[in-house]
Amino acid sequence: MPKSQKEMNTNLLVALHQNIQTAMQSINNVMDKVHDSKLKRELKKQFKDYDGFAESCEDLANALDIELVNNGFLKKAKMWFSVNMATMLDKTNRKIASINIVGTTMGVIDLMSVLSDCQKCKTELVIFGKRLLELEESNIERLKPYILVENNKPGSEIAEQGKKTGALKSDHSQGEKPQKEEPANNK
Repeated sequence: MPKSQKEMNTNLLVALHQNIQTAMQSINNVMDKVHDSKLKRELKKQFKDYDGFAESCEDLANALDIELVNNGFLKKAKMWFSVNMATMLDKTNRKIASINIVGTTMGVIDLMSVLSDCQKCKTELVIFGKRLLELEESNIERLKPYILVENNKPGSEIAEQGKKTGALKSDHSQGEKPQKEEPANNK
């Protein structure tokens, strides 16, 4: 039996809501482990962005008379436990950024799947989902430099290799996004 448009809209909005809630909880779970002020600022910005999406999601749900379902206790507990185990011995920027990149990538995959299944959903919900997808992809990009930062401290072997090859132009110890040179044409 085909789903009604109301049912498809509900499924989409609930999935978007749960994605947002998961992202916000993930950020909350790592925030007390972050000691780097730049990374902390980045995560707070991401949280604020998700919070804005959460408000918009609730507004859409109210306008469309859709009841949002929150993530269950077991999912929240599993995520909390997972983050605490992953950061028990390693609270570096790289580890914290990695945790968030992996989680956000899972969110991107979920969003792509949900959006591909909702051709008959309300256009405003699809647009909202695509905007959330863009935010998640942007968040991943903004966390990538924190993965590179740990290995590219001045004096490290990788930093010295990067300087020699010209592959890395910026000083990653300052949290700047890496610049890669374009490959030379071999003619």
